[in-house]
Amino acid sequence: MVYEFDSEIKRLDGKIKWNVIYFPYSAKEVFHTNGKVPVQIVVDGHEFEHTLLPSKNGHYLVYNERIRSSVQKQLGDQLHVSLQKCETNRTVAVPDYLTAILEEQRGLNAFLRQPDYLKREQINFIEAAKKEETKNNRIQALIHKLNAAAVEDEIR
Repeated sequence: MVYEFDSEIKRLDGKIKWNVIYFPYSAKEVFHTNGKVPVQIVVDGHEFEHTLLPSKNGHYLVYNERIRSSVQKQLGDQLHVSLQKCETNRTVAVPDYLTAILEEQRGLNAFLRQPDYLKREQINFIEAAKKEETKNNRIQALIHKLNAAAVEDEIR
């Protein structure tokens, strides 16, 4: 079933300062879960694979860089969204160059242990870079983050 709605781009409450689009229906009633839901969405005419995520204020979609660059709207603007649950198993396609770099820098295992939605976001963020220098800087920042998380895990 397809769910259509208009929604304002809002700031997610809490520690993470993401811009989000709230799903105006109960995911529990509609999808029979309080957890994450893989979805196909169309935002103002642009299609994306995405994940509906739970929060204390209801489920939401992250208004990420990939959507923002396609739709060209900002915090507070209205969007028209069409959403349906993705019934097929989705896989994350990690580009060969990124796999090689992460393997070389000993970050591939940490990267692959992350949730799929996070891997997708990170890959999309890197791929959205217009300049090679920016892409390399984003990859290095990801490696730094993965290494820092690995060190933190070792301490625990």
